[in-house]
Amino acid sequence: MNESIDSKSEKTRQFYDAAAAIIRDLSFMNYGYAPLATPLGDSAGPERYCLELYAHLLGDAELRGRQVLEISCGRGGGASFAMARYGPRSLVGIDLSERNIDSAARRFAGVNGLSFLVGKSERLPFASSSYDAVINVEASHLYDDPARFFFEVRRVLRSGGVFFYADLFWSTSDPLQLITDAGLSVTSNEDITANVLQSLDLDCARREQLITAAVPEHLQRDYRDWSGIKGHRAYNRFASREWVYRSFRAAIQPR
Repeated sequence: MNESIDSKSEKTRQFYDAAAAIIRDLSFMNYGYAPLATPLGDSAGPERYCLELYAHLLGDAELRGRQVLEISCGRGGGASFAMARYGPRSLVGIDLSERNIDSAARRFAGVNGLSFLVGKSERLPFASSSYDAVINVEASHLYDDPARFFFEVRRVLRSGGVFFYADLFWSTSDPLQLITDAGLSVTSNEDITANVLQSLDLDCARREQLITAAVPEHLQRDYRDWSGIKGHRAYNRFASREWVYRSFRAAIQPR
């Protein structure tokens, strides 16, 4: 890749490549979602709150037989969940981190219709009108050009397609404007900051154990800031509402 070393995307790629080498036993890397009722429960495994975020975002989506793209798929856990629960004909996960993609491809190699490739969100390597649904979870705040990303989502979506989107935002930002400027019409917009904070509270011990066991001591503070450990940077920003977490659904605006 020819990215500048100072670009946000290149720094993100380097960090997630490094994290994949340090903490290997993960399928998800989002902050999670703790529902107020009917949680997936312990049977969903140790990363259940991360999985709950996908379950909340996708909800009652009709994806059976459809072609789905997940942009910034991370290590593939969300894509695998969507494939199993919603039955799309195919699901492609794309991510900037080569190590993330290697991990996802190995872990989910036996899932029919599920594939992974390296690529950048602002320059998607797909033809226009290629997908019936696009998923993006907790990633766009790390992009160099979020506006360009939303235009790319609009470009690859087919008529009638749906964009499932969740991310954190500075409380002073206006994500709705970026989405609508790209030609997408928001049909659902929910503040789920309280659910994310509850997830981080409930999942704190697991996250701390992973860091203590795998991360070199001199990097542990950075990883606690990043991973949402209670009392550290990300958690504190949600608690103060300096950051808010929102989930959206959007569709192509009618002409």
